[in-house]
Amino acid sequence: MTGAESNGVAVYNADDDTLRWTPDERLDANEYALTKAAGFKWWGRTGAWVAVWTPSREDHLLARVGEITHEADPDDPQTRVQRFAGHAAAAVSRSEQRAAAAMQGLPPGGEPIKVGHHSERRHRRAIERSDQNMRAAVEEGKLADYWRGRALGAERRARQKSDPGVVRRRIGRLQEQLRVHERTLAQAPDNRYARRWHEHLTLRIAFEEGRLASLNPEPFAPLTAYQKGDVVVHKRYGKCQVVSVGRVNLKICQMEGPTRGWEWVAPPHEVQKP
Repeated sequence: MTGAESNGVAVYNADDDTLRWTPDERLDANEYALTKAAGFKWWGRTGAWVAVWTPSREDHLLARVGEITHEADPDDPQTRVQRFAGHAAAAVSRSEQRAAAAMQGLPPGGEPIKVGHHSERRHRRAIERSDQNMRAAVEEGKLADYWRGRALGAERRARQKSDPGVVRRRIGRLQEQLRVHERTLAQAPDNRYARRWHEHLTLRIAFEEGRLASLNPEPFAPLTAYQKGDVVVHKRYGKCQVVSVGRVNLKICQMEGPTRGWEWVAPPHEVQKP
């Protein structure tokens, strides 16, 4: 896939069916508006414009880059879960340190400022430092919430990649979409839009079928074998306790490690009784 110009690097990620564009130069106002209108979102932390694949979005990038390369996700979702959880735990620690620092140096009992007294300037500086530390503690708390959300999202993504049932359902949805475009092509064989969708969905189905073939889940106990309070061992989170048993998954609470106390949703094939 080639385009007339080259402004950065574009990648198609087969794992999540997204196009990712990292421009060499900052987009001007017109290019920014066109890219947003095409459905791309800016991911500031990765420095890339990202959108789910469509023919029009692919065309948008091909007009701006030399080619679009194909690759699977280079970063294992399970690794991301642990990394994001670690970032969250670190932010919580910094927030607690800032909150503790905010209480240091202040007069005991909330003593008011003594205007004109030799302690006035020291008292005001202490209040200012306390206010700065409290603001920083709040920001670190927000950052911890952000990384918790990223960890939960990565955990859901890990399940999507490793759960055969999820993969089978995804293949079924892709096959339904493929049949729609097959009917269109049967009536209008020259429909270029339907042809591109048909080719793309065929590749997506082959990719997901390959993923499914690579999964070889070990025998596992059914949901009915667990109840609230049971201690289990999770493949990634280690020793956990069952919080609740749903219709499809277990909710478990991590009992060890830096993210102790965190709750996760886990399919039964990911846990076992110790």
